Amino acid sequence: MLKDNQNEKYLDLKSLCNILPISGIKSALKWCEDAKIDIQIIGQKRVVYRFLVEMEIDKKLIKELKKKHPDKWEELYRCYRDNDRLGYLQLLDEEPQLDFRPVARQAKPKSKFAKDFASS
Repeated sequence: MLKDNQNEKYLDLKSLCNILPISGIKSALKWCEDAKIDIQIIGQKRVVYRFLVEMEIDKKLIKELKKKHPDKWEELYRCYRDNDRLGYLQLLDEEPQLDFRPVARQAKPKSKFAKDFASS
């Protein structure tokens, strides 16, 4: 999830170098080639689609979320994308549901004392 100029459709290769932990335009070109992201030439600049770069960056995170939380990975990724840390933590919080049924319905008391205690 990239933060700078979210409304722009394209990223130039210099911006891509700043986003990725790489240095140099050649490294950015190699990364795009490895990720199978086509480089567009607009005017005098070489650019890539922002959406494709974001998806390639997030691909490993999605794979990890699918592996660890197969039934709720989509909600967790949505929280990551929206920067909703509280929602993410709430989804991960798996407290067991407590059973609040009255004791009398869970077990049948045998002694008179137990019966009186269960009915109170």
